[in-house]
Amino acid sequence: MEAANYEQLKKKTAKYCAWQERCSHDVKIKLQNLGASQQETEKIMKWLKDEKYINDTRFAATFSRGKFINNKWGKKRIISELRARNIDDQIIKDALNEIAGNDYLKTIEDLASRKWKDIKTDDLFVKKQKTAAFLVNKGYETDLVFRILEKMD
Repeated sequence: MEAANYEQLKKKTAKYCAWQERCSHDVKIKLQNLGASQQETEKIMKWLKDEKYINDTRFAATFSRGKFINNKWGKKRIISELRARNIDDQIIKDALNEIAGNDYLKTIEDLASRKWKDIKTDDLFVKKQKTAAFLVNKGYETDLVFRILEKMD
């Protein structure tokens, strides 16, 4: 392992992690793309964790809040994205607790209402179908979507 290259990789990944919250999975991919060996990757990952540049629990909580607040994603979509990043199921469960239940309900109701108004048809079935598809694609639970749609006319 070349010392100069190792220090350069360490510096680059520290900067990468300091710029935005990252998870272990994303940082490993970054290191691979930078050409780090397996040994360098393991050593740098340990250092990044020890120095608190990487914390998957912190990442999952930040990710969940951000995607819910900014992108209006539902829990199913957030879970799927976190699992794709190899985040532990218990960490995901804890991160979803960052989303308040009443905020979640209000958000899905607002999204449903806006989508409902945007659909240019008088056919109630088509309106419900398109609104449901939109909400499910955003990651909201199917049973919750249909409960909300039952109230709309």
